[in-house]
Amino acid sequence: MGLILRYKIKAILFGVDESIINKLDLGNSYKIEKDCMINHNLWEEFDYTAFGLRRIYETAKLNDNLDVAVLSKNEEIKYEEAYVKDGEGWFVDDKKVDDIIFDHENDEMEYIDRKMRIIRLYSENSFNIKELLIITEVIDSSTNKEIYHHNSKIPFPDKIIGNIDKLHLINDEEAKSIYDFVSKIDLDFKESTFSSKLLSSAIFLYDQSYTSPVATLRFMVCVIGLESLLVDGNSELSYRLSRNCAMLLSSNSEEYLDLLTKMKKIYQKRSDYVHNGMVKSLEEDEVIETRGILRSVIFKIIEKNISKESLIKELDLKGFTN
Repeated sequence: MGLILRYKIKAILFGVDESIINKLDLGNSYKIEKDCMINHNLWEEFDYTAFGLRRIYETAKLNDNLDVAVLSKNEEIKYEEAYVKDGEGWFVDDKKVDDIIFDHENDEMEYIDRKMRIIRLYSENSFNIKELLIITEVIDSSTNKEIYHHNSKIPFPDKIIGNIDKLHLINDEEAKSIYDFVSKIDLDFKESTFSSKLLSSAIFLYDQSYTSPVATLRFMVCVIGLESLLVDGNSELSYRLSRNCAMLLSSNSEEYLDLLTKMKKIYQKRSDYVHNGMVKSLEEDEVIETRGILRSVIFKIIEKNISKESLIKELDLKGFTN
């Protein structure tokens, strides 16, 4: 007997505005469309009441009409040979159909999670997902009748903290730019000349700066990311980090001095936290600024595609002032 697995995948998006509807492309046949929280089909699919969906997704609404942005995909996979084992259920090639469904759900969850993190790396934005709905129908291909179905509502653990701008696409050119970025960036950086382990770790720390529960931790993971990328550990940390960061991101002496001043202030707050366990005055804007610097450093390192040793040597030789 042949089987067909029909997957319906949905997620309601947080941290976006209406500009992304039908324009933000995550690849893999996903689309983003507008739906409404008072649409009974939507709240029934997610197994909520209308009030329950409204309560949980209130901050995801796009407007006063209670519209929301919904990521979705319908997929159908056919298997020519399937059979039943007594007391165990359906199998395809010695693999239980329930395990096939589980593996597919996990693959889709990981795909969306990685794309979501890449979008947050692309720019300062609060794009996020609370949960992923996957409805799977197991169909007898000879009769096109459902044998059984499986519903999963998979939670995403990370919650965006802080007052961060929503993802906004200015025009079609930016929509293409973000698509190209999402398509090309591999968070494992297997082919990078720079240490793939360090780059991946720095991006993990970057993303933690969106989700860590307190501002000091969101700030510190950014500084740790900068240190891991720009300091070799064999020199005075404060000076080398500030200078290397300023040199890497500046194109003239004015930019260099401005960045150097910012980095010295950032490092002083880092030192206060390390030595005293607290930072007396740390604003959310400073977290965002430090995260932006880390993002710019990551982009520069990807662009240069040289080893860390070569990068530090290049920065040692570069100079705008004496």
